[in-house]
Amino acid sequence: MAYILNSIFYCRAGYMRYLLKQSIGCLFLSVLLSIVCTGRASAQKTEKPKYRPDSTYIETFDDWFVIKPSITNTAEALVAKTAGYNIVLQPNTFEVIRTYFSYQFISFYFDYLPHSAITNNDDDEKGKTRLFTLGTTLNHRQWFGDLAYTKTKGYYVANTNTFRTGWKEGDPYIQIPDLHVTSYNASIGYNTNKRLSLAAAVSQTERQLKSAGAFLPKISLRYYIIDDRSPQASVNEKSNNIQALLGAGYQYTLVFNRAIYMVGAFTPAFGYIHTRVKQRSDAEFLSFSQKGPIYQWDGKFGFGYNSHRFFAGSYLTATSAKYAQGLTSAENQNVDVFLQVFIGFRLKAPKFISNSYKKIFD
Repeated sequence: MAYILNSIFYCRAGYMRYLLKQSIGCLFLSVLLSIVCTGRASAQKTEKPKYRPDSTYIETFDDWFVIKPSITNTAEALVAKTAGYNIVLQPNTFEVIRTYFSYQFISFYFDYLPHSAITNNDDDEKGKTRLFTLGTTLNHRQWFGDLAYTKTKGYYVANTNTFRTGWKEGDPYIQIPDLHVTSYNASIGYNTNKRLSLAAAVSQTERQLKSAGAFLPKISLRYYIIDDRSPQASVNEKSNNIQALLGAGYQYTLVFNRAIYMVGAFTPAFGYIHTRVKQRSDAEFLSFSQKGPIYQWDGKFGFGYNSHRFFAGSYLTATSAKYAQGLTSAENQNVDVFLQVFIGFRLKAPKFISNSYKKIFD
């Protein structure tokens, strides 16, 4: 076990999964809100009419509060590829409940990982994972952005058969219950087509009435900490990773009869990653850094139904990121594939929500 854990963390075992420091996230939110407030102040000074999207393409629900519960099937993998073998780590999060609360251009969401007799009931086989996620998405005019915080504890080695001779399906996997991944993520981008509603496919605070597509340039920042606290390991490792990516994607929404739609998107991105590694043992303490280019792509395909009061749908999302381990031939890869099924509805916003919004943004 100690050999496998040491190999996992020496190879950087796909330590690529998650996200950006809270201070950077706060700065991002401040900048975005500054853009929003500056745009409104400028509009008031020049006495321009309130911004409205093309009503023949987009229907807005300004005074409606949106609730969207969903079930997400996650299949995140942290992968390290070397000349001799691959190592694949996964959290045991097959069914996650994600709930969105949206109003105007702001949407908040959180994740809940249920454990019961019918959901996520294979802890003996794959170990128990604890998960906490809190995030927000913003779509203001043609600007869009995301902020997210995630804390995950407990992983298992998905390719246990590589390390245990005679292992078969149904046998317990190699488990790493004290592997902690804490991540912060932020991104900001621009929608080049006023007739395409990104909110219609994400927060459902709008509805796409006619087909449209757009080029979507985006900047993404991510900071994540991977910390192995396994008491039985001879060497424990902690890594601090920060990366910046510049992406250029395209999304198209195909609409049928104003309510039924299909959406597809693809975004390649290139950037730079810096990793600081600390190895701890009873005998010594080592610290070293790695840095270099990183390539990432993400895609989404889905369909749904979006009426005035009710909506539902399903999306398949995939993300893959690769970078080399310094100057070696070893390669780290993150693969994240998940299916989301959702259903939701719109309610008239309570007065305290609408009045608070108007005091801040009107």
